[in-house]
Amino acid sequence: MAKTKYSKSELKKFEKNIYSKMNDISNNIEAVRSTTSSNSSVFLENNTEDHNEGTEAHEVEKSFLLMSRESDYLMNLKKALQRIEDGTYGLCEVYQNDSTKCECPDSPLIDKERLLEVPNATKGVFCKQKKKLNLV
Repeated sequence: MAKTKYSKSELKKFEKNIYSKMNDISNNIEAVRSTTSSNSSVFLENNTEDHNEGTEAHEVEKSFLLMSRESDYLMNLKKALQRIEDGTYGLCEVYQNDSTKCECPDSPLIDKERLLEVPNATKGVFCKQKKKLNLV
């Protein structure tokens, strides 16, 4: 029988990693927010004809896109914490939905290395590839 859960000590390690990434993201969002607000005030103060409005607008838009992406990642990390609490963290989503369709070779558990790098992962690498190709 393949292992379908990580131990409590392993889950604690994943949880600590997730909180660390959440802290980094919060700091990134705050840095972008403060840069964007200072750029916006400079933009408003220096709105002269030779000021490159297009470049400034592009930078502000880029900052908002980055904040949006970081915010989405933060939400996915919160969902990962919920899966730790539910006892489903690290278990391939495809396996949970239909164990016969799971392509994870050794176990339905997502590799530890993958979870440490991509803590919000919900599928093993093989199932993720099949999903990308619409085979699942």
